[in-house]
Amino acid sequence: MTVIAVGVVNKQGHIVFSRNFNEISRIRIEGLLSAFPRLMESSPNKQVTYIDAGTVRYVYQPLEELFLVLITTRNSNIVEDLAALHLMARLIPEYVQCVSESALQEKVFKIFFALDEVIVGGRRENATAEQIQTYLKMDSHEEMMVREEKRMRMERAKKEASKKARRELRDKRQRGINPYSGIGSDDHGSYGFSGVGAPVVSMDLGTTGHHFGSEGVAAGGFSSGGGAIDASKKRPARVGGLSLGKTKKADIAERVLKEAGLPLAETSAGGASHTEPSVPGSEGAVEGLHITVVERISAKLGRGGEGGATEVVGELSVLVSDPKFAHARLVLSTMSGDFSFRAHAKVLKELFAESRVLAMRDDKPFPLKQSVSILRWSLTNASYVRPPIILSCWPEGDSITVEYELANDEVAARGIDDIRIAIPVYGAPVSFVRPSVGYHVVHDSVVFWHIPKVDSHSNLTGTCEVGLTSASAATAETFFPVDISFNAHISLGGVSVVEATQAENGMPIRFSQEVQLLAKEYTVS
Repeated sequence: MTVIAVGVVNKQGHIVFSRNFNEISRIRIEGLLSAFPRLMESSPNKQVTYIDAGTVRYVYQPLEELFLVLITTRNSNIVEDLAALHLMARLIPEYVQCVSESALQEKVFKIFFALDEVIVGGRRENATAEQIQTYLKMDSHEEMMVREEKRMRMERAKKEASKKARRELRDKRQRGINPYSGIGSDDHGSYGFSGVGAPVVSMDLGTTGHHFGSEGVAAGGFSSGGGAIDASKKRPARVGGLSLGKTKKADIAERVLKEAGLPLAETSAGGASHTEPSVPGSEGAVEGLHITVVERISAKLGRGGEGGATEVVGELSVLVSDPKFAHARLVLSTMSGDFSFRAHAKVLKELFAESRVLAMRDDKPFPLKQSVSILRWSLTNASYVRPPIILSCWPEGDSITVEYELANDEVAARGIDDIRIAIPVYGAPVSFVRPSVGYHVVHDSVVFWHIPKVDSHSNLTGTCEVGLTSASAATAETFFPVDISFNAHISLGGVSVVEATQAENGMPIRFSQEVQLLAKEYTVS
């Protein structure tokens, strides 16, 4: 077979496009294609889809209101010509939603690339439609590996830069030098964790103190020379903000531990039992601009230590207790692409989408002495986010061994507080409980295992063995579902405020920040 050209024409002879596969002049090919409709009408045999005219042959196929025409020599193999024509007719609709003149002209170059894979030098290539589409995608495994390696190098460079910045910040604090205010962002790693693990205080040397809300709680004193915070001041009560609830079993555990005279984690004014993080030089400081980032995670884990269905929702709230900070702009850290984010209707959404900056629309101020939620997010790609704590449960007749471990080094570096694991026994008599770390309480047919603190330096992993009496007739299902509650100062969505500025002049504002990850429904079933 020798294919001269392929083209698409309408019933009036107008040429939509033409692709030549042999040396032929433009005038000649235009004449051949323009003459096709008249030749088709005058053809005596309407039962075939080819026409012999002089030294060439037209092999054609309708494409809705148009015609796909293959021009070959007279001695070309008609069977191969028809096979090539049908293959082209399959490829063209892949690039256009509807076969029309405007749609074909818009995608003409992509169509040419596909046709060039069918005919080379006037002869058909031995390729299927699927193979041609694969060729045109031009996917290269080596190229993908290079891109992935480049991305990993960039991530490692960001981590190193972030670690260096943290070391410099820590050194300045240890030397008694005030670091730059408001910077609390660490690297996120592959799991998108926020670098803010504790309230971040931004220093303003010209301010000596603030009062908060209707309760008039003092934030602490600052000297005009160094801005040092009076460490003897007690932590003020939180004003407004979100209610950080706990599960029913966590409430029971707290009451039982109190009755047993065992140590409890500090309880904040809002009623959420958790240990507050500490920052050198800013213990208990709440500024005139206070940011609260709260995420709640629900997870259904497998008994063998594997992750399961995970749901994460988060909310960023702003509390302004000083009127001069009411027109603040909040600059956010780079957030995880596995989450969808939605800003408040009164927030400049264009600015947030372009620059990750939260500011009120029409230059309006934030409400005073009232915690307002301005950003919410939820997990959209659960396959890339692992639960921070994984449990492995090993039931053996009338006993079970529960082992916990942290998801990765990022979680271990930031730590998790107040882990409480509730193992039900459904009224069966408990023979023994042997926790390797922490302590336990048995109450209301539930064994409560409490680990106050887990991080890379202490209690990185631990086990608890629970045994029932032989007369209990226990089975593996006796010990499930296992419920977990905890409090971590991390953000799975990578959300944190790294800088706050005045809207009118761009001057930095000192602010405090609180980041929490709370377990909502975290079970092993």
